[in-house]
Formats: sequence, structure tokens, C-alpha cells
Amino acid sequence: MKVPLPVRALATGAVALSLIAASAASAVAAEPAQALVEVIDFDPNAGATPPDYRLAYALQQAEERAFAKPDVYGKPYVKWNTLYVPVIRTDAQAEASAPVALPPDLSPADDGTDDTSVTPPPDSKDADGTALSPAATAAAKQAAPQQATAVENPYIITPKAPLVKYSLTRLAAIQDEVLGLTATELPDTNRLFTAQIIADRDQVLLESNAPTEPMRAALAARYGADAVVIRTVTDAAPAEPKSRDRDSPNGGFWAGAWIRTNVKGKCTDAFSWRSNGAAYMLTAGHCTSLGGWAGTQVTGMGNVVNDTWANGVGSVRVNGVYRGDLSLIKLDAGLTSAATMYVGGVTSTSARPVGAMWSRRSAVGDKYCTGGASTGEHCGWTVTAVGITVKYDSGTIVRNTVKGMKLGQCLIGGDSGGPVYTVNSVGKVVAKGVTSGGGGGGSDDWGGAWDRCEGYFTDIWDAYYGLPGYLATR
Repeated sequence: MKVPLPVRALATGAVALSLIAASAASAVAAEPAQALVEVIDFDPNAGATPPDYRLAYALQQAEERAFAKPDVYGKPYVKWNTLYVPVIRTDAQAEASAPVALPPDLSPADDGTDDTSVTPPPDSKDADGTALSPAATAAAKQAAPQQATAVENPYIITPKAPLVKYSLTRLAAIQDEVLGLTATELPDTNRLFTAQIIADRDQVLLESNAPTEPMRAALAARYGADAVVIRTVTDAAPAEPKSRDRDSPNGGFWAGAWIRTNVKGKCTDAFSWRSNGAAYMLTAGHCTSLGGWAGTQVTGMGNVVNDTWANGVGSVRVNGVYRGDLSLIKLDAGLTSAATMYVGGVTSTSARPVGAMWSRRSAVGDKYCTGGASTGEHCGWTVTAVGITVKYDSGTIVRNTVKGMKLGQCLIGGDSGGPVYTVNSVGKVVAKGVTSGGGGGGSDDWGGAWDRCEGYFTDIWDAYYGLPGYLATR
């Protein structure tokens, strides 16, 4: 196994998570001088499975309760097919455990699969880049969509409301602060790579390739020995920034294509976007600068009008909440983008229509695919953590992101900003997120058949809530 490499954002030519924006101070009463935070060698997320659609709906309702009272609630979670809504006070348990009634028309969404071999084939773009072949359209018409059986009332989810020590505000404040601490504030801070809230442990989990005693003692003194735990990741690689090679405006720009900007020579655009009747393209914030230009290898596109990222710093709050690593390019007058996304290899002309966003936020165990200008389409990814904060090797910090893992081909420079997705039963793309960074593989970062790869992406719902407008679909 390799010694961890720095985690990088995935754009070439330059530098490449807290679920809640917490304003509370994170420093707490010091523990005894010799107290050390615990070190573990296992992944607390290992073996987790995504909630079914009923529990996913109930979890969303519980999160809304918690976000409204983050000083009282812990972070809601699902484990062993049970919804838990932790609180720090006994007088809040009754409210937290109030039953959640499911809507009578609630049914499973067709959120797609990462196994594209069982979906209709993609369309192809003609040599001049103007037309779609009818192949996928015909296949989609012949394919019978999976019909979900509606849930009939009464279906009620009753959460459990365990008492915990730390509130959502407290844990989010630790996660928000810890990777940004200087060497003066935290010894060996350069050996810390990620931070995430592990709800069922009521802790912030940090990852490090060498958790030293001075680091552990300083963390215990600053936050409390039981508020933080460190996982040793000797075989993991922290992240770097990671588009199709000559996209043209004919027929509208397509997603998943090679783009260049005033700050990056190579990135990828993720999805077509719409706001107030105007056309946009979505990509990663570290690929651009606010007000800066963007284009393909063929032509200019437009300028960046919104982002969730500050170059040299990392994620910034949008209306009080961190929204990962996002940027919105407004296309110049006379240009448009299509609800179409390149699939296949790095010079591919094949594409699929974009049909929808995922019906819920990402959950541990979700399967997905990525598409990038440098490595093309690769499936077999599995979500291993959500709401995680990551320190890239450049020193920038991405907050409120999703971590995935796979074996084989890793994300590399130029894949940044690319689409994260699945394909549904009629062959349409279901948007899941936007690639931010990744790591792993060999010395050339590509990865052999059994090399372990890490990838980080911003959930599509953070684009929806953090930026004006909505995903373009057809």
C-alpha cells in the first residue's frame, strides 16, 4: 500500500465540508493535559447501506427539525433500518421522536444505476457536432419504465431520540474549524486530511496518515477527548483537482466536456443549467474565478456569475451554509446549452439526455459514475462518507462534500467540475453531483486494476439550493 499522497482538486494547471454553517465557537473547556483523542483503524461508515425511499423521506423531515434547532439536536441518521434523531436534553426527546407520516403518494424514484450495461445505449453526435442520432430515443420509447408501487397510508416512521453529549452546532463547529488550524494551534496539522460528523458516534472523525501524540493531546485540549476520533489511513490518498475534448456551441453546449478558464487550462463542465430564461453551465468553483471567462477548446462560452468557492481558501458560505465546490457560467448572448451529457471515453461523441436530479441527497452506499475530460466515463464508485470536510494538498479546504471510492482508474487533473451521475431505466442521466477532487492510483495517478481511488464531489442538491436556477432536463 502507498503512503498517503495529498488530496488534490481535479483541475490541471493550478490548485484544486460541514453540513451546517455553525457560528458557535468551537473551543471548549480543556481536558487534562495528558488526555488524548482516540485513534481507530477501521471505517465507521463501512457496511452502511442507503436508506430506502420511506426512511429517506423521514430522514429529510428529521433533518429539517434538527437544522431549525441545532443547539438542541444532534445529527439525525439511519442505521439498521431505524431513524435516530439525537438530542442533548431530555425535554426535547418527545419532539424529536414525534412520528413522521409518509405522503399517500410516496413511491420509489427512478434514481438510476451505475451499471450502464443494463440501460438503453447513448445517442451520438454527428461529426459537425450538430445532431443527435435517434438510437437512444427509440430504445427509450421501447423500454418500459419501472413502475413504483405507491405507499398507502397509514405508513408512519417513528424515530428514536437518544440522548447525546454534543449538539449539531458543536460538532459542525469542530468540523468547520479543525482542518484550518495552523501548526501553532495544532501540532502536525499537515497530517490531517478530512473531517466528518459520525452521527451514531456523536463525534467528529478525522483522517490522518500519522496521528502523533502532540496532535491528539492538542485536539483533546481544544475540543474534548470524546468529541473527536482519528482514523489512521496509511493506504489512502488525499485529493487533487480532476472534461470531452472539442465541444462546440452547435446544438448547444453539452455537459461533461473539456472546458478551459482564465485560471485553469483544463476542467470539465458538469451539467446544463437554467435561471430566469437564461442558459448556464455548472462546474467546480476551483476551476474558475468570479467574473472570469470560460470556454471550450473550440470557442468561448461566457463568464462566471456565481460560485461557492474562494480561490486560495476553499468553500465559502452561501446564505450561511457551505455548498462545496461549485461555479455557474452564464453563456454569452446567442449561445445556449442542451440537457445532454457526454458519456464514454475522453474523445467520445456519445451522449445521453439528462432527465432529472437524484430524488434525495447522497447516502453512504450509493453507487454512481463520473465523467471527466481526462479519464472519460467510469462507474463502480460507492459513496463512503457524506458532509465531509477535506483539506487538499494546496491548503484549500472543501466543506460539505461527498466522498466516494472505487478500484482501478482514478480521477486525475482535468476531471474537476465533471458530472457525477447514474442512468435510469429509460437511458437518461440522473444528476448526482459535481466532481471536486480525488486521489490514489500509482505515480501517474491513473491507477491500476486493483489500486484504491478516492473521489470527492458536491451534491447536486447543494447546487440547487446554493445557486440561482435549476438543472436543465428533457
